[in-house]
Amino acid sequence: MKLTTFIDVLKGRLALARRRRQDWRALSHLNAHMLRDIGLRAEQGTIVPVSTEIKCGASPAPAIADTRKASVAEAPEAVPRVCRYCGETLA
Repeated sequence: MKLTTFIDVLKGRLALARRRRQDWRALSHLNAHMLRDIGLRAEQGTIVPVSTEIKCGASPAPAIADTRKASVAEAPEAVPRVCRYCGETLA
């Protein structure tokens, strides 16, 4: 790895760390109710999106590999979307 590439990667990681610290400071004064209103929650000292909660009681559904090739004429809406945790069909 070239030195310039290493320095660029290091600068990117430092900028990301600085941005995360600034975001944490901006959100740290909010209580749980306010965080939930904007779609976040506090978990073990970190703030994470609410959408990462598993709302189903079941374990994740196994991935099913589609062995047939999708034709160009087939619409993408024809493939049913299912919950990756419980396997229920999504609307």
